Amino acid sequence: MHLRDITKHFGETLAVDDVSLDFKPGEIVGLVGENGAGKTTLMSIAAGELRADGGTVETDGAVGFVHQHFMLVAEFTIAENLALTMGRRLTDAEAAEVIAGTGIDLRDVTRRARDLSVGEKSKLELIKAIARQPRVLILDEPTSVLTPSEARELFEVMRRLASGGATVVFISHKIPEVLEVATRVVVMRRGRVVAEGVMGADELANAMVDVTKTRTVQGERSGEILAVIGVAGNGQQELVARARAESRGRVAQIPEDRTRDGIIAEMSIAENIALRARRWQPRAAHARAAELIEQFNIRARSPRQRAGALSGGNQQKVILARELGREPDVIIASEPTRGLDLESTRYVHDQLRAAAARGAKILLVTSDLDEAFALADAVQVIYRGRLSERMTPREAAVRAPALMAGTA
Repeated sequence: MHLRDITKHFGETLAVDDVSLDFKPGEIVGLVGENGAGKTTLMSIAAGELRADGGTVETDGAVGFVHQHFMLVAEFTIAENLALTMGRRLTDAEAAEVIAGTGIDLRDVTRRARDLSVGEKSKLELIKAIARQPRVLILDEPTSVLTPSEARELFEVMRRLASGGATVVFISHKIPEVLEVATRVVVMRRGRVVAEGVMGADELANAMVDVTKTRTVQGERSGEILAVIGVAGNGQQELVARARAESRGRVAQIPEDRTRDGIIAEMSIAENIALRARRWQPRAAHARAAELIEQFNIRARSPRQRAGALSGGNQQKVILARELGREPDVIIASEPTRGLDLESTRYVHDQLRAAAARGAKILLVTSDLDEAFALADAVQVIYRGRLSERMTPREAAVRAPALMAGTA
């Protein structure tokens, strides 16, 4: 598989920036980088699931993609889900034979997908991809839901496929696993390839993070911005829940999942902003919403527009307008600028700095290291549910890569 000059934008965000890569038969390529580095977008383009804005993809056969999120029909059996992928009817015996041929242990093909464990669902997704006999197999964070023994089983399958001439691309944030199984590593950062080849743990960890980025000069503050950084899935949600439970005063919360926890899609912008109000006063609510729409540059027809009809970035702005517009004492912000354009990101950063200057205490949970180093007075790294000691942003710029990868 050959990728040439691949570029992809999502609105004003440049997700993949002129990337060229060659993948050879028989190799296992570890594709690593921070959250939002462009790994999954690039591989979605390689698999034909997304169209690039520019560049070409050359493949010599089928490309299989095992996504991080399951794509199973819950009411179908294992055999029926497998039949959907293969495009033909399968008896239970034929399905069991196909599964056995992959070398993956998944028994009783009559069980429904809804009744499988998370690890078994992950195995079924892998079996579906292998059953099509792809020349290139892309695995997106495949071990995130696997036990150590299941992960070792997966690695053996990957090695067997590679020995048979297939190319395996292993997207992961688990550096020890990448070093264990990959024959070559490619590191992406901000949509570009910044390193590739055979490298050790320290070299790989440092390549993942731009350690030259340091904190900007801050003015005097009576409050504080504490940034917690780390790869997703290391206990950030539990940390935020605990911080929310223990906070006192007027607390603002910017949730990581805006569609589930941030807005009510069926309600208008004005109604969503008024959720924090003591009572519903339509005229005042619409006037306040109109004011915040202008301040936060929310692309909306009017305060009466349904929030669910907005783009993801504009939904995030509605949440920020509601939460930061109240001048809170405590702000718990999880990925507050995800999906925002540069102008809106700058405005949010200015709002957080202004809140700290007023005396607010801010917990910033972010995977954007540039954001952390630019805003924070202190930084901690979270890895497998444990927080590092507090560091200055300058100290964190040096130590964060190894701490985030668990190699420190």
